[in-house]
Amino acid sequence: MNTSGRDAHYTHRGQAEFATHANQEHLVAIQIETAGAVTEAERIAALDGVDLLFIGPADLSQALGILGQPHHARLWEAIDQVADACQRHGKHWGTVPADPAFAEKAYEKGCRMLSIAADVLALRRGIEALKTTYESFFP
Repeated sequence: MNTSGRDAHYTHRGQAEFATHANQEHLVAIQIETAGAVTEAERIAALDGVDLLFIGPADLSQALGILGQPHHARLWEAIDQVADACQRHGKHWGTVPADPAFAEKAYEKGCRMLSIAADVLALRRGIEALKTTYESFFP
């Protein structure tokens, strides 16, 4: 219950007003990164007030014993289970796609929040592009 941030107008909203606005104005996303969360996806998607289930494929692949295999059938079976639960309960789901093929497949399965631009990744790719453009200056 932090009323000192921007969303509470830097202490200009009291706790009751802050909570009312927070419940109306914020997206509530539950991360699905363990086998247990996949098992509970139906119940999580059924929760009132939950807007989105967000699949973390790297952590989920580790939990499923297939670390670093974003196209493994077991991972996609888990993703399908979450996607199906979301569809049944009128919820959206999102993920961090490992590559364009992963993004395409997730989108086809109903994913509408593809988190493709992490700040560190954007910086790294920007630096790589600059190094390529000015390759003669980077031995």
